[in-house]
Amino acid sequence: MILRIQSQALLTFAFATLLPIVLALTELGVLDAAIFFAAAGIFSVVTGIIFQRFGTGRFQRAPIAESAAAILLMYPLLAVFGCLPFMMTGWLSPLDALLEAVGDLTSAGLSLLPEDAPYFLFLWQSELMWLGSLMFLMMLVTVLPEVSGCFGISLSMQGGHGFSAIIGQMNLMSVRIIKVYATLTAVSFAAFKAAGLDEWDSLLMAMRCISTGGGKFFPEHESYSVEYAAIFAMLLACGNFLIYYRVIYTLLPPHIEFGLNYFTKLKQYFLRLGRTIVGNTKILFGNEEARVLYLLIFFAMVIVFFRISWQEIYFDGNEAFRRTLFYIVSFMSTSGITLTEKFEHVHDFDKFFIFLMAVTGGCIGSVTGGFKVVRLIVLMKITAAEIRKTIHPRMMVAIRVGDAPVPMKTVGRILAYFFLALITMFICAAVLSFTGSKFSEAVSMSVACLTTVGNLPGLCDADNFRALSSFGKIFCMMILVVGRLEIFALLIAVAGIRIRRKKSDW
Repeated sequence: MILRIQSQALLTFAFATLLPIVLALTELGVLDAAIFFAAAGIFSVVTGIIFQRFGTGRFQRAPIAESAAAILLMYPLLAVFGCLPFMMTGWLSPLDALLEAVGDLTSAGLSLLPEDAPYFLFLWQSELMWLGSLMFLMMLVTVLPEVSGCFGISLSMQGGHGFSAIIGQMNLMSVRIIKVYATLTAVSFAAFKAAGLDEWDSLLMAMRCISTGGGKFFPEHESYSVEYAAIFAMLLACGNFLIYYRVIYTLLPPHIEFGLNYFTKLKQYFLRLGRTIVGNTKILFGNEEARVLYLLIFFAMVIVFFRISWQEIYFDGNEAFRRTLFYIVSFMSTSGITLTEKFEHVHDFDKFFIFLMAVTGGCIGSVTGGFKVVRLIVLMKITAAEIRKTIHPRMMVAIRVGDAPVPMKTVGRILAYFFLALITMFICAAVLSFTGSKFSEAVSMSVACLTTVGNLPGLCDADNFRALSSFGKIFCMMILVVGRLEIFALLIAVAGIRIRRKKSDW
């Protein structure tokens, strides 16, 4: 099963190399770059076919240990192929190219590429971000619920969709989530195109924003509407994609089958369209996690805007509002997209909010990193419940998120996840400080990797990662994968290997 999953990922990856080949040949006229991408695509196709040949066994269900191993191996394998264009063009060394590819696939956006790198490499960087988030979404609705569903991911079921380890159901959910992801990317592309960007810049920014890959790249623009389009796309990426699926597919008209029956269906569709729009609005804004997310963004924006206005950093109120909202949404969505400013002298108050937003993240059914809002809601409700039970010892308290009750098993495992995330962060910071980094830089890089926000202005940037030793860069790659897939996937895979070893010894 592991080989089958890797082969499908590699064949999808090979298809993605067509876009930079088209750009290199049609727009830039760079034949060498097209050859490099073609070679990487052919290499991945051959490897994918070999994996598919040896992974032809029949299986109906996805075992937990094998699923955890499959998702842990997917990102390093794709990174080996994804780093080839960066390395063959000579813009990055082999180890830096591999770190760049891992950072892109995990949507961290480390952006080790120099600012004067060719445009097709930035396009390839954006494609890796988009493809990595697509892989994560496919695992979110198929493999991850079986691996770590009790650690809060199963709370996404309040969107109206359950999960199953049956292979047929997994394939069906994969197709559905791909359609939703492509639809949101198209909507983001249309927003950037309407804001005044050309086709290639619109596509590049749409992939970066909807995948929360971000990075330092932001095209030159003359209209402020480009920044508002980026805010809109990053807000979309913060939401629960399972709820998006429910909303999008209830708005679609029936399939085209001409005849009396089809026109009857079409008439019924328009009759219930109004009720559907009202119902979908209630679904989007009635979700407790989404409401808390928007409230956090609002209060953070008000506080930072007040500090900026108090210190008179921006003399134009519109510019102060726009920049404040942009950076709040950028780091709450863990995109980390920055504009042209330099951040050598970022105020400590802003550093605190950047750190807090990066750790929080977006909704649990999204492609953002961080701890996720719904887990914070559960922790806050646990605290309030324990305070009430201390005052009234015989009181029975139920934890709910929206209308869905949270089982005590899930509550306990969320607490375990929170504790383990903190321990992992400090252990990673200790290892990075051992490699020669300062303590503050080590903590910042550890948080940046675990929350998949590679660029934390004023805390760490690409120069900190470039200055690491070879061991430090390899260790950062491991942190990026663990942070993207959450620590329990690694623990379950290791536990599965130990159980198999004990069975073989017996």
